[in-house]
Amino acid sequence: MASSTRVACARRRRLRRAGFTLIEVLAALGLVASVGVVSTAAGHALAVLGRAARAEAAGLAAAEAKVEEILSLRADRRAGGSDAITEAGIDVARVWRVRGDDPAPGLTRVEVTARWSAPELTLLTLVAVAP
Repeated sequence: MASSTRVACARRRRLRRAGFTLIEVLAALGLVASVGVVSTAAGHALAVLGRAARAEAAGLAAAEAKVEEILSLRADRRAGGSDAITEAGIDVARVWRVRGDDPAPGLTRVEVTARWSAPELTLLTLVAVAP
């Protein structure tokens, strides 16, 4: 009888130790919540970077297109100017300047500056030299 009582007491002690305490449960919930907050912040940062990269690609494409357009003209038809276009859903303002005999006689310098404000104001200048 004494041995069965000892076995029953040992079994009850093991059952009391099985499971988690309130402190362990709260610590686990805090860890899960902090991982969720960090992953949400990382997702937001990636979305902002993605928008900025898309806007920069659109601004670069708009500036490049204008440089190519100006360089395709005869030298006597190249002139400065400005316009505004929408490239990949981004409003881009372009200003271009054409200077003859720069950087050397017989060469023409073409500068195109593109400006857009999505997600923040950004300027990009492309410079090309052509005969």
